This record gives sequence, C-alpha cells and structure tokens, in this order.
Amino acid sequence: MNITSKTRFGLKALMDIAYHHRVGPVQRRHIALRQGIPTDYMDQILMRLRNGGLIQSLRGREGGYHLALEPEEISVWDVVSSVEDEPYSAGEHCPEDSLAYATECITEPAWDSVSSAIVQNLKSVTLAQMLDDAESRIVAKGLDPVDLMEQRPKSSSQQTGARNMMRVAQGS
Repeated sequence: MNITSKTRFGLKALMDIAYHHRVGPVQRRHIALRQGIPTDYMDQILMRLRNGGLIQSLRGREGGYHLALEPEEISVWDVVSSVEDEPYSAGEHCPEDSLAYATECITEPAWDSVSSAIVQNLKSVTLAQMLDDAESRIVAKGLDPVDLMEQRPKSSSQQTGARNMMRVAQGS
C-alpha cells in the first residue's frame, strides 16, 4: 500500500479545517501556508474533498472552507477514498490465464486479507480522534496548540525577512 502525497496533503488540509471547525471557514491560502502545501496542488485536493462530500466552500470576503460533517463522522478512509483516483489494494493484479494465475497469484488471499485489515483500520480512525491525539502531542512538547493553529500564517516575504533578521542577529 502506497500512501501518496494526495492522501498526506488531503489529511493535513482536512485536519486544519477540522481544527477551525467551530470558528468558521478557513481560507485555502492559510491552509496551504500552515500545512506547507503548494497552492496549485491545494486546489486539486480541496476540489476532491468537496466532491467527496467532506467539505463545503463559502464564497466572498469571509468565505473559505468548512467541514460538511462533524469530525466524529469523518474517517481517515473517507479522506483516502475522496482524494485518490482508485481504492488501495495491497494485492497483485492477477492475469486471467490459469497457469499464470496459479504461479503469480498464489498469495492473493493473503494480500486481500491485508488490504481488508488496512481499510478497516482506516475506517475506524476519525478526524476527531486525530485532532485529540495531535493536541496531546503538541501539549506534551510544551507548545500551545492555539498559538500554532490560530495565528494567521505569515506571507513568504515576511518569513524570508524574519529569517534574514535572525541571520543578522546571529552575526552570520
């Protein structure tokens, strides 16, 4: 099973939107900056999440994206199946030819079992559980989750300026 960038970025974007679920819509550029997702790719991911029924968009100055369902109702599998072109399979493609089938697909039942277990596991983990786990890990590191997620991201020019000021302050 290969976890693609679509799945990784889709889950990161949805986690960001879910974190702000009670506050209101989140603008795509803020999600992209906070989560380090290229904006062109972000548009594709958000479209897939919207088509999958996981998020909705609001137009206008105060617009953005918000969850279409409660975080408890969205599983990791929902994200995977929304953003990926085809469902995951740990198995092999088995040919129709009976001799080739016998030699190449002898392990098919085992791989089908593995695939099924992976899907069941992904279906059992909700966005709400992931948010709770993420917050616990952030707090355990001595960080404030509100500071990390509530701040409006700095533009890339502000970040570059801040890095340059740090270099000057450090004398390099």
